[in-house]
Amino acid sequence: MILLEELEFTEYFTRCSIFLDEYKWIFQHANTKFVEAGTLDRIPADWIRDMSSASVKEFNEIPFGYINEGWCDDFKKFLLSVRDLSVLFKYVNFLDLNYARLKGIGPKKLYEIENLTAIIANTCKGDEIIWDFGSGLGYLSQNVHLKLRLPVMGIEGDPYRVEASLQRQTKYFPDSINSVKFVQHFIQPDSFSFLEATSTSLLPKDRIPKYALVGLHACADLSVTAIRMFLRNEPITKLIMMPCCYHKLKPENHDCTSFYNIPVSIQLRKSLPPHVLSRPFLRLGCQQTSARWKKMSEAEHDSHGKAMFERSIVEAVLNKDETVVVNKSRSCEKKNLLDGYTLYDSCKKSSRSWSSDHSKKLDTLLTKYPNGCRLAEYLTCLQTCLQSICENVILLDRMCYVETEATKSGLEVRKQLLKLSNDELSPRCFVFIIEKIK
Repeated sequence: MILLEELEFTEYFTRCSIFLDEYKWIFQHANTKFVEAGTLDRIPADWIRDMSSASVKEFNEIPFGYINEGWCDDFKKFLLSVRDLSVLFKYVNFLDLNYARLKGIGPKKLYEIENLTAIIANTCKGDEIIWDFGSGLGYLSQNVHLKLRLPVMGIEGDPYRVEASLQRQTKYFPDSINSVKFVQHFIQPDSFSFLEATSTSLLPKDRIPKYALVGLHACADLSVTAIRMFLRNEPITKLIMMPCCYHKLKPENHDCTSFYNIPVSIQLRKSLPPHVLSRPFLRLGCQQTSARWKKMSEAEHDSHGKAMFERSIVEAVLNKDETVVVNKSRSCEKKNLLDGYTLYDSCKKSSRSWSSDHSKKLDTLLTKYPNGCRLAEYLTCLQTCLQSICENVILLDRMCYVETEATKSGLEVRKQLLKLSNDELSPRCFVFIIEKIK
């Protein structure tokens, strides 16, 4: 395990790249495609035997570094590499949950809002104007103003959410109308001038403008856009963001093997083989963390493996122009497996009936994989081992970019990557904190 403070970006990216390239078969196909792609055939027989021999408790501990000395050398090598590439982040938890919450805010969002607000309070000096990127329904904007008494401008691309934010403000926070404003705008790297002009026209003008960019769920490319805006515009002095939805990053090509905003650092770009980067890699990075895996029962593993295998095996019997939708009520019997899905012509968008050819393909695959449900859960275990490494690469690429670009521009910055302590409640739990130092 590596302490974040001691991590050297180029060395870490190189080690991760070699490791991920060797084991890319674990994640290079979508989980609906692993049967068709033959991924189950690539799980080494010795690995299957070792995972089969583990108790439920031991199986749950594998992504956390458990290794049985009796397991095969190749499997132990994989698990030791996972352990060696783990990064120890600083955990934060500013408060316990108070369930006396506002209507419509569940425990997860409340936990994130309250902790991010506390981080903003701990970072800001009290003379900033807050720009809330991707403000959604205005939860964070209102909470920051309520707790910090700072002016806030929420920027949201969806006009319906902006309208809902205004309605919610009128109903619950009428006293904030002069200090919390919501605008509809799709944020781009060159949006600063528009945002500054809008902020100046809407918010109180009793201070020299200094801006702090914040975001509760900076989805897809948004956190990278915010980082670029932060680096390029002097009046923006702080950035406090929780990134998420890496799998929605904008691709540069139809095959989704190249993306505009990963890698952003030259160090990762030089290290990462191009065939490692893919939509499934990004999706694995934002898959549920190992915290939830650790508490799964045998029955839950059986149920999850069954659902994974059945969905992938149905996908494998489809013809090129077909797609399926899962029915709300599905039979658990194998002979009725196809009845749990509605078949569609993907071109005409019309439903079709399952044919005898589909049934024959299904029978062939079920015969080939009599233990398919168990193998699917073993594959999930291996993916869970890799999840944090994939996310580390995504996040540290951005941290490395900040360091490199700030140095090139002569900017002195203080940067942190913190983790909320309850990643079972909030799987997307990382927070970027970047400050310009005068």
